[in-house]
Amino acid sequence: MNSPHKMKRLSTADFAYEQLKERIIELVLIPSLHIKEEELSQELNISRTPLRQALYRLESEGLTYKHANGRMFIADISIRDVQEVYSVREQLECLIAREVSQNMTEDSLYHLEEKVASMKRAIEVQRSFEVIKLGADFHNVLYGLSTNKTAKRFLSQLHDQIERYRRVGGYKNPDYTPDVPLQEYTNLLQSLKTKDADKVEESMRSHMKRSLVTLEKAVQNFLASRGEER
Repeated sequence: MNSPHKMKRLSTADFAYEQLKERIIELVLIPSLHIKEEELSQELNISRTPLRQALYRLESEGLTYKHANGRMFIADISIRDVQEVYSVREQLECLIAREVSQNMTEDSLYHLEEKVASMKRAIEVQRSFEVIKLGADFHNVLYGLSTNKTAKRFLSQLHDQIERYRRVGGYKNPDYTPDVPLQEYTNLLQSLKTKDADKVEESMRSHMKRSLVTLEKAVQNFLASRGEER
């Protein structure tokens, strides 16, 4: 693990924030876990003051929460939460998809085609979980083409929560199969080539709704494996 002394560009609080955020997103720090400051400060080799600053920052981003008794916990995962996050994400993704469909260039299409081709190669060599990252990369290409600063700002605010649910739906989901998202990205790419905004929005909305259904099942399985139900 990197030491805060080696990360000269980060303050100690920033170092703690980045370390903890990664562990929360990757589900190393599991949902609902009671955060023990003494243990974490020793593990990260930092004092409690920057650790608390990092935890408060994570709380403002919805990744930790403070109980009425003052104890800090890792944010829960629930079907209701994923429904809320993805209902908002669907609208924002569709706004961006409609916009960029009218501004597609050959270079942009080439980058998207490369992402889809990489997904196919990943599946062929049985590295199917890479499709999750490549799917995120596909969306990032669209964000880069968009001039809708408000939509991108809200998506940025949802980013970490989306990434955590992606881990539940993919890396931590034994039922995950990459063929369906591959087909959806292929359909979306073909829609973008037509520059038909309605068709592009339809493809994106279908992809988002299917993603939500998959995540609902994955969250249910994840909670059941821990003896929980929400």
